[in-house]
Amino acid sequence: MKDNKILQLINVAWRERWTDSQWGINIKKVLPRGVSGDVYNLAECLLQQAVIGSTANSLVLNYLKHSLCAHLVSHAAVLRCIAKYDKLNRVYCVTALLEFLVSIIDGITCRIKSEEALLPGAVVQLVMWVMQIFSRTLQQYEMRGELSAELSYMLDQSCLLIEHLTQQQFVLAMLNVGCHEEPESLDRLHDLYASIKASLTNSNFTLSAATAEQQLKQLAYIDAKHLDLQMLSPNPCLEKISCCVQPLLAVEVLLNPCKDTSYYVAELQMLQRLKGYTNTRLFYEIIRAGFLTLSNVADTSPDTMWGAFMFFKMPHIIKQLHALQRVPGEQQLAATDYIPELVEALELLIEDNLLLDFMDTKCSCNIIEFLLNDWTKQQLVNEVHVKKFASQREAASLLLKKCDNGQQKPSNINFIKRAEVPLSGVLKTLCTNKMQDMVNVLCHVPVGHSFELILSVATVEGRLKTFVSRLIQCNENSKQVPGELGKQCITRSTLFDVSFLMLTSIVQTYGSDVVLSERCDSFFEKWVRTCMMERNKLKNPRQILALCEDSIVDELLLSLSKPEAAQLKPSNLTWQDICLNLPGVLHHVLIAWEQETLSSADVKSILDNMKRRLFSFSVCATSYLCAYMYSVRETELLKPLNMIQQFLAPLTTEELSSQENSKERLALSYQIIRKMQHDVHPAPNTKSRLISHTPLIEQFRECWRIVSEAGHLPVRAAQTLESLLLAGGASWLVTQLVEQLLSCKYMRDMAKCMDIVFAVMHLDIERTTEALLQYVVAPLVLRRQGEDINEPQSLVLARLSVYCIISCLETRSSSSAAASTLQKRSRSHDDDEMTGVANAAKVRKVIGDGSDNSNDFADGDAANVVALLSAPSAELRVTPANLKEPLQASIKHIFRVFVQFVSGDELSPKAVFVYQFISLLVECGGERVTPVLRLLPPNLMQRLLKVLATDDIRVGLISRLYDLRLHTGRQAAVADLCLWRNMQLARNSIHL
Repeated sequence: MKDNKILQLINVAWRERWTDSQWGINIKKVLPRGVSGDVYNLAECLLQQAVIGSTANSLVLNYLKHSLCAHLVSHAAVLRCIAKYDKLNRVYCVTALLEFLVSIIDGITCRIKSEEALLPGAVVQLVMWVMQIFSRTLQQYEMRGELSAELSYMLDQSCLLIEHLTQQQFVLAMLNVGCHEEPESLDRLHDLYASIKASLTNSNFTLSAATAEQQLKQLAYIDAKHLDLQMLSPNPCLEKISCCVQPLLAVEVLLNPCKDTSYYVAELQMLQRLKGYTNTRLFYEIIRAGFLTLSNVADTSPDTMWGAFMFFKMPHIIKQLHALQRVPGEQQLAATDYIPELVEALELLIEDNLLLDFMDTKCSCNIIEFLLNDWTKQQLVNEVHVKKFASQREAASLLLKKCDNGQQKPSNINFIKRAEVPLSGVLKTLCTNKMQDMVNVLCHVPVGHSFELILSVATVEGRLKTFVSRLIQCNENSKQVPGELGKQCITRSTLFDVSFLMLTSIVQTYGSDVVLSERCDSFFEKWVRTCMMERNKLKNPRQILALCEDSIVDELLLSLSKPEAAQLKPSNLTWQDICLNLPGVLHHVLIAWEQETLSSADVKSILDNMKRRLFSFSVCATSYLCAYMYSVRETELLKPLNMIQQFLAPLTTEELSSQENSKERLALSYQIIRKMQHDVHPAPNTKSRLISHTPLIEQFRECWRIVSEAGHLPVRAAQTLESLLLAGGASWLVTQLVEQLLSCKYMRDMAKCMDIVFAVMHLDIERTTEALLQYVVAPLVLRRQGEDINEPQSLVLARLSVYCIISCLETRSSSSAAASTLQKRSRSHDDDEMTGVANAAKVRKVIGDGSDNSNDFADGDAANVVALLSAPSAELRVTPANLKEPLQASIKHIFRVFVQFVSGDELSPKAVFVYQFISLLVECGGERVTPVLRLLPPNLMQRLLKVLATDDIRVGLISRLYDLRLHTGRQAAVADLCLWRNMQLARNSIHL
């Protein structure tokens, strides 16, 4: 009924030649108050009458435009009606419609909610309609070889409309939403563009607008990444020196020395994405980080570990990073014997004379030549590059040698490369069944620093697990055989002793998780699990005593207190029985000594007899005594401490000669006992990084002063910060770190400090991120807004928060039962995620040449096989579909706080911080932060838009916030985009 009235009114208006105002007055009499003309198809009625003949009726088109301006019809309805017009052979009508569209396209928007659902689809249909006009017109030119003036003009108008469409970010955003709404439409757009491109190529037709083809492609292949986004991150080219790679590697090598190459590659890829580094820049930063760290390590263990990392792990990291840059399907580049980006990185590094001079002095050699000679074997560089870079450093190295005059002691770095051969020899010998050969080899390993060197190489090469498993097998095979006597028994006891001591030392260095397997069925593993005292893993002395058997304890007491009498009585006690029952003996001795039943001399005699048999016994005894010391008052520590000191008393020459290879085993047992004692009760005059009378805040400030002066993170500082994290907790440490960050006065210092703080938070990225989001950010922003939480501090704090979220998102959460807070040195990626990726056939194998000696994944033969992901993005880390705790709870918390921040009507630093946080999250995280963005509260962006009335928020940000594959995501995106559009139009309108 209403449709008929509208048509009648249109006829009357045309006959009487009403003005636009008359039309507006009279149409409102027909339409009910407050009801849109879309309900009665007003736009369709007007358009049908406008193009009813061979030419368009301009007066009726004016009525349509007036109806649009008066909000009687929606833009969505008008666009949809025009896109339905299929009589494309009526050139004048089509041209008039194109001109009409050009005149209204800049004002497209939505006024009410009901229109929002229709606009994306209408824009898609409109673009398809324009591309059909293009395609049809070009096909006619292809057939006839020329175009009439009318067709040519129509094509020009099409180009003009296309130009207007691509200039309107709002329209492009709606097109992007619409294409996600109707995936088949996207395929149709692709086909139409392919048809247009083919016609242009075949006919050699030149469009009047030079950019028209590119603009058509932009419409056909629309994506959120093509939409405007206000970038907040600095240009990576402006950052001359990075301060994030070295601290991050310093922390990771400290915490995760056993991880394979892919772990470090994933970490560095994450950093490369955040910073926007090229491979050349990344390689430069990695090598420079290695030299910087080596330049300040003083202790043997970090020195060897970092040296091994530099010479064994780093080449494989660089190789994998280079391999991952190759996109599958791309034409493979010609094989070369070097990596071009690495050579470019070395050219940058060679300019850092101060660093290289220091390293040459420390290592007493031309460090670049020493490093590159090994890299030639792995085809990272070739001989030409070695000669070139070595010659550039030759004069400086000679001058440094003259200044040194041979007084410099050789560094351990010079011996690291030599440790690879002994390691292979030890592993090979442990595979044999010849006990004497194993004794000869293993007893020479603890000499000097050989054991530390071999462990360092085994660790970074990924062969530590193999070394440990073979040592456990060796210890298991050398258990005492009852009744065995003579040389065979002595050899077996020596092998049991040295393997036990070496394994205990490894547990102290890397933690029991490196040693313990799932089955845990060997004697040594059982002893570690039940009896060994580890740092941060306390044992209950009563539970240890519960494992002892009274009969064995009594026999041992007799044997140790009166060895002559015990020798007359045959015994079936094995070494493993003694190890497990020594706590019972010590418990009785301690009670008797307290009650003065035993004198000090008697106790000394028992302990000496214990130590003379096997050095492992003194280690087992010390382990129990340390557990006992944890459970008693300070006044009761003296006697167990004296007993431990007795185990550290030197042996006479006669006692040493009574055992085979006793000197080396004794030295190793002393080292183990001292470390056990130190972890429980450090001497007052020793400097412990865990126990100190200095307040934590003063220790932190002193440590940070060293870091600030160095400009990077020395290994000793990383160890101190790890201890402060354990002592003060994540919230305390993060608060101190952020305070240091906000106290910086200059942008350059702030950027450098933020990089170091971000790296330090990787000491436990899950806990520190939780602390940052839940307990640090919100109070700081609320308490100090307008003071130092303003530009640029708020931006730096937002960036730190976002970086931590992204890193935490891509790292395995350590909250599972298998990865308790004590499992410090075995953090890894989520194993099930990595397995899922492998099963999804996303893994390709890059086979190196025969000279590649990597042992990251295998023990020797399969060393050339490196598993790499083959996704186009070439990434090793996998973003989980759903967030894990505590990250999910932390993000929900900070988003709830953000809602409060923007609940008012005024612009404040709080609202600016919310914008910066969300913008950086999208900018730095891309599609990887989708699980985070799903937690955005509804209406948060709408509130922010109303408060932040600036041009900072653009459609690119809004379009990336929501998952457009979901209906709810599209709905939220359109609502925000329309609000943004209306606010823009209101701001730019003329107020009378």
